[in-house]
Amino acid sequence: MGTLTPLFLVAAVSVGIPIYLHLFQRHQARRLSFPALRYLERTEREHARQIRLRQLLLLLFRVLALLLLTGAGARLFIPSLNGSHAPTATVIVLDNSLSSGLVVGEIRLLDELKAIAFRTLDVASDEDRFWVIRAGEPWLPAIPGSMDAARRVIEQSEVSEAGSDLSSAIERAVRLLETSNMEHHEIHLLSDLQNTAFSMSRPAVAQGIPVVTWTGHKPQVTNRALTSVVVGGGLPPLEGQPASVTIESLESTFEGDTMHVPIRLVLNERIRGAASLPPGAQTTISIPSSGTGWVTGYADADPDDLRADDRRFFAYQSRLATKVAAVGDVGVFVTEALAVLGEAERVEQVSAAEADVVISANGIGLDQAYRSAVIVPAADLTLIPGLNRRLANSGIPWRLEPREETGGTSLKGQTLPDPLRGVQASSWFNLTISGDPPAPPRVIAEVSSRPWAVEGIDSFGRPYMLLASSLDEKATSLPVSTGMLRFVDWITSEWAGSSGLLNAYLTGSTVPVPSAATHVRFPSGREVEIDGTRTVRGTGEAGFYTFFRQDSILSILALNPPSSESFLDPIEASDLQEAIGNSVIPIDRKEAWDLSVYRARQGPELWWPLLLGMLLLLLAEALMATSGPASPLSGLGGSFGSTESGD
Repeated sequence: MGTLTPLFLVAAVSVGIPIYLHLFQRHQARRLSFPALRYLERTEREHARQIRLRQLLLLLFRVLALLLLTGAGARLFIPSLNGSHAPTATVIVLDNSLSSGLVVGEIRLLDELKAIAFRTLDVASDEDRFWVIRAGEPWLPAIPGSMDAARRVIEQSEVSEAGSDLSSAIERAVRLLETSNMEHHEIHLLSDLQNTAFSMSRPAVAQGIPVVTWTGHKPQVTNRALTSVVVGGGLPPLEGQPASVTIESLESTFEGDTMHVPIRLVLNERIRGAASLPPGAQTTISIPSSGTGWVTGYADADPDDLRADDRRFFAYQSRLATKVAAVGDVGVFVTEALAVLGEAERVEQVSAAEADVVISANGIGLDQAYRSAVIVPAADLTLIPGLNRRLANSGIPWRLEPREETGGTSLKGQTLPDPLRGVQASSWFNLTISGDPPAPPRVIAEVSSRPWAVEGIDSFGRPYMLLASSLDEKATSLPVSTGMLRFVDWITSEWAGSSGLLNAYLTGSTVPVPSAATHVRFPSGREVEIDGTRTVRGTGEAGFYTFFRQDSILSILALNPPSSESFLDPIEASDLQEAIGNSVIPIDRKEAWDLSVYRARQGPELWWPLLLGMLLLLLAEALMATSGPASPLSGLGGSFGSTESGD
């Protein structure tokens, strides 16, 4: 039983009025009997029990009438799954990530999820408040609004080519609901519930809020996808050099699946090769040499039910050897790597003033003019204060501090460059922000959840990269691994040439832009001016992002979808409860969804049957009061047979 106006229940105390009058307000008088009327008094006593019963019934009718009137005023209702609901603050988490573009039969998955969301809104009321979080576009704001506003947002939602983090989306939903003063809160999760979309490291993110979750999508398809494209084995070809492109396909989740997929390689809008790939395999296709300039291309597979992951893009700048200067004692490993790259004509060692990139040992040479710099700290702790002063004087908003804890771990990061994958760090300094950077820096690599390699723009507009370890065998495993040569080549060519990673960014990432860029062209052709943050957000399209300085191309960045979106296996039911919490409510039928949303349901209000019952009780009370048995003395004039005295 519920009530819409609970304060009216206070009126229930009025039932005490007839009870009080019945018990305490009787007129007590002294009766004096005449001898001739004693026979009539004896007859009246014989009817006393019947009279008292009638009076108790009259009292009961009056008390019940007051209780029914109170219930009608309080607007009582009986909870019911089929009734209306109390005002509810609801966050709809709509998963429009890349995997929602899967076509099952003739229906796109996103359209199915949107239809379920519309069922939520069909039974909403004007008193409800809604937020819509698009999990595939987390950079978009979620603004509170009415059911009509939420419907418009859902109707306009399309498939993003970025990935989704459903754990983060639910955490965001919880924070939004904390801003609402409504009593009832709900989260409606509409997704294909990919296992890769949940983070099991932070379980029970819903914090007890009901999460009505659609589990009706049952994927029964074999997805064919391309997961990576690597040019030149990780070393982009220079001008006039032939190269190759290595393409990798997605592993199949079905045992014994060996079906080959036709692959085409397109370079500058021309098909340059073809091959076929079984699941989880690689193939390498040779490409011809090219002149100076930007080269764009993609590997393409035959389209299947999920088309957005059938193509992988790449871009690189074909140019002459990079001019490099090593300033200070950069260490034997960097010196040897530069010598090997010089023999291969991939770099040309020059003075710092002529260099495209300066490799600075402990910040030496940062006071000179340079185009870009890679700063490698010294292993000697006593030299670090001098490095911090040089960083501050050069407008680089970082400082290095000693690390108290000991122990080693591997480098990690969402956009970790291939040469740093698998590298173990055993000695490093803590990198901390110092001052206000002119543009948000970006962490390239992390160690123990702290930055190990960062890049940004200094106060003079020059790109820099700062490492937290010296490049010797005591600090990291990089110098004694095969990745050392590739790392030095990467910082002197790919990183220095584009002020960022060419192929490591994923759709949905926030991308730093070249220092001189004025605007960027998205893959769809839309052009956006670069704002004061010097970053590009909302990168939900896969393809080429072209950065311009006025009308000149500065760089081209290829963004590809995360390969995790290609794994369509849903999360297990037990893991779903662990990831979201015990408040998760899985629903796999549309009819059950209608009955499960808005948990604070109510049936029809009871005010009119309560009022009708009250009127019937009052009518019965009136009839009983007027037609009940009378006292034998009443026909003689009331108290004719006795004298009442208040004395």
